[in-house]
Amino acid sequence: MNQREREILNVLSESQEPLTSTQICDARKNFTQSTVIAVLRKLLGQDLIETRGVTHSGKVLTRLFAVTPKAKEAVIAHYLKEMEETRGIVTADEIRDAALAAGIATGRG
Repeated sequence: MNQREREILNVLSESQEPLTSTQICDARKNFTQSTVIAVLRKLLGQDLIETRGVTHSGKVLTRLFAVTPKAKEAVIAHYLKEMEETRGIVTADEIRDAALAAGIATGRG
């Protein structure tokens, strides 16, 4: 999973409602519509996101996207793989402590 895929999954996860590709693109200044659409296609193919209906965007119908439960599993697997690759440098406890200190992890589910 690359950075752009994680960014788009993050945008979708942060939203209370499904989003259009334009809304995803507008969420980050560094997104372009063509990149967002390409990544959405890839994420759809991996079942990490799903279509949750359609809406009007001006005079055009556009799909609404949301993350699937499989997305969280894929992100966890990605980070576990990275942890395995760097296990000689840092321990899981050190990563947890650093995340807590940075306010990234709160210890709440």
